[in-house]
Amino acid sequence: MVLETDNSLILFDFIRLPLKFYSAVGIKIFQWDADDIMTTKEKCIFLLLGINFIGCFLAKSLFCVFGEFVDTMQATQWILYFMFAMNGCCKTISVAIGRKKLYTVLKDIEGIFPATLKERQEFRLAHNYGYIMRHAKIMSIQHCSIAIMFIAFPLVQSTIEYLTSADSEFVTRTPYIMVYPFDATAGIGYVVGYFSQFLGGFTVSCYFVGSDMLLMCTIYLVIMQYDYICYRIENFKSRNYEEDMKELKIVLERHNLLNIVAETVNEVFSISILLNYMISILIIVMISIQITKGSEFGLDMIKFVGFFTSASTQVYYICMFGNLLMDYSSRVSESLIGQEWYWTDVRYQRMLVLAIARSQRPSHLTAFKFFTISMESYGNLMTTAYQFFTLLKAQMEQ
Repeated sequence: MVLETDNSLILFDFIRLPLKFYSAVGIKIFQWDADDIMTTKEKCIFLLLGINFIGCFLAKSLFCVFGEFVDTMQATQWILYFMFAMNGCCKTISVAIGRKKLYTVLKDIEGIFPATLKERQEFRLAHNYGYIMRHAKIMSIQHCSIAIMFIAFPLVQSTIEYLTSADSEFVTRTPYIMVYPFDATAGIGYVVGYFSQFLGGFTVSCYFVGSDMLLMCTIYLVIMQYDYICYRIENFKSRNYEEDMKELKIVLERHNLLNIVAETVNEVFSISILLNYMISILIIVMISIQITKGSEFGLDMIKFVGFFTSASTQVYYICMFGNLLMDYSSRVSESLIGQEWYWTDVRYQRMLVLAIARSQRPSHLTAFKFFTISMESYGNLMTTAYQFFTLLKAQMEQ
């Protein structure tokens, strides 16, 4: 069964899931092949959800002008929802701007994707596919569960209060804090407002998950290639000078291509990663304030605890795959040093020294060149968020 899976997988399978999230909101990031065209249905979905998202964004933004916050906790909620929408929007815009570069990167990787069954087994293709899909599904299921909870929570809360309270009055609530040019607290206005916010929440969730998952899957495709290079180096057996040099040339050309590919991926996502890092700090701080000061124990508490977990997990995964990229790319130099070079021709050994020198610098993701994305940066993010949280909490208590 594993062999059949190894033999059937193609590169597109690794990016199919994130592209489905984009497709759900009518976005076609790039045309993968001649048959992959944007359908009329996708165009209609894109137009409908795009107009609705812009309307929701304006309704949320204009609340500062025409609305009135009940208290500080409602203001922190508004900031939380606004920054989350901004984050998802920035991620998708970043991918859209760099879509041509990203398409070129994926096609370059497809050009060196394992073709024979032997190569696929050496790549451990089925194992790697299972690994990235497992993490992608964990992130998407977790995020979508929280999104559904936020959308459904007002109705559930109002229904429970209606059924358990003495007075038979249904209190209308909406998922997010917005202002409308019509009465959105009763009748058809309430239905329209609620449904519009439902579509807006669905749209920004697809933007958010699709972008992060596409980054994860693309980086993991590069990681797989670095791992395969290390496998070839570590299993190298000297034959003769010509054959040895031919193998070294293949390894170095592939390694050089992967370095270029990794750098291009970093160019596409670096601004998005920086904005994501800064906005995530603010989101985590606002969620923490809601958990500790604004939410009573119950459904409201569960909602924000889940949101906190989802926001932390999303940043964790980006940092984790950035860390994996550094680890696997740095292994190439170690593998070259550890191969059986002592059985080879002296001329090969001289070339190997140059190859080792060229492979010293690992590939990495950066937040627009400000800092490298790794598990250390994740720890720094959580520490910074905690410091801002304690400061803001102290200010609110005074």
